[in-house]
Amino acid sequence: MGAQTRTRAFILASFPTLISLVLFSWLISSGKWNLFGIWTLDSTIGLSTGFGDLAFLTGVSDCFMAENAGATIDLNSCDPYGRPYTPYGFIPGKVLAFLNLGLANTGQVGIFLMLVWVSLIFFMAYLVMRAWERGLLEKLIALAAVTLVAISPSAMLAVERGTIDIVVSALATLGLIGLSRHSRLVSWGSSALLFIAVIIKYFAVGIFVPAFAPRRWSIAASVGAIATLGFLFANLNNLRLAQEVAMADTLSTSRIMFSSTTGLVTVMVSDPLAFEPPENQVLNETLLTVIGIAIFVAITLILLVVLRHLKATEKLPTESWYLIVGGSLALAIPYFLGPSNDYRLILLILPLTGLLIWLGKTKDFATRTLLWIVSAATVVAALTGAAMVPNESGFILPELVLVLGDAALAVSLAFGIALYLNAWLTKTQTTKQKSSVPA
Repeated sequence: MGAQTRTRAFILASFPTLISLVLFSWLISSGKWNLFGIWTLDSTIGLSTGFGDLAFLTGVSDCFMAENAGATIDLNSCDPYGRPYTPYGFIPGKVLAFLNLGLANTGQVGIFLMLVWVSLIFFMAYLVMRAWERGLLEKLIALAAVTLVAISPSAMLAVERGTIDIVVSALATLGLIGLSRHSRLVSWGSSALLFIAVIIKYFAVGIFVPAFAPRRWSIAASVGAIATLGFLFANLNNLRLAQEVAMADTLSTSRIMFSSTTGLVTVMVSDPLAFEPPENQVLNETLLTVIGIAIFVAITLILLVVLRHLKATEKLPTESWYLIVGGSLALAIPYFLGPSNDYRLILLILPLTGLLIWLGKTKDFATRTLLWIVSAATVVAALTGAAMVPNESGFILPELVLVLGDAALAVSLAFGIALYLNAWLTKTQTTKQKSSVPA
């Protein structure tokens, strides 16, 4: 790759980066998140933006620092918003305590997390622009897609809450990109990054999946995955507690969560502002789960059939494989376990980047058509997430838009799973063909 290509990619990648930086800086300083329908938490730190989820971590850090000084602490009293302690706070809380960063530093750490997100956007946009080999119009559309996800309501919610999922997204990206490189040292470092991402937020365990496929297996990834599963097994009680605190055990509408059932619940709940079914409406959670899974499986099978007929899939870039499959599976696991907060949809930047890298390199019309459809679905899913409507502006997304967003998310995640299954089916078919050749 020439210096001119890298320079051009750097310049183009700067546009979504600057747009994100300017927008988020203004929102943090003004606190006007409600203009975009984001449901905010009142600040406990004296700033226009309270970074509510981060405040839990910095509050826990204060408790750990007090404990280190010899005080007796109650972890359930550490959160300034009075929320119960969740195991997600342990590792980040310990790290913040080691760095001597507590509740008083919430604003600075929140701005740092915003800068991490903006930097990740630059990195992703640069990867796409550097790899792009097609026309200018399609390149600009691809750049616009990255920009929309970068400043989507899902991303706004993540920045406003100061969620540690931003760090998880960055670690997952670096780890997956590293695994796509042919270097043993880089592979071990990348496996370690993925392990750290999962122990910070358990839901992301699916990021190891792309390393377990034909021609993708590595010792480093296997060790990392085994260590991760061992950690999760040793912390099953914490995993369950985190699931309960996150309300993953209850039905929810698409206005605050995403899962295989949220779209169905949204249709069945008449109140356009409801976050969950009213007390007098009893829904069959098991039936809704089965229906949601059946719909997802049907979408996956359709995409798998389409992929089986596209010869160009054999030439997809290695980076695309890891980002699409890893990003999709990281979200697909919580998608089936129960409702998850919409800020986790920032992880959609991973499969979107993989899709766009692939798009920029393939010349096959049918493949490009499919990739544009899935890319559009990924962007729509990010844009319709975090529809937290009760605010001063009265902003509300219509029910049809929310359901469309849920369907788009299903398409995006199903494509990653279909791509993974296709790799194994292709491997099986190739093996049978070789065994049928006469000696």
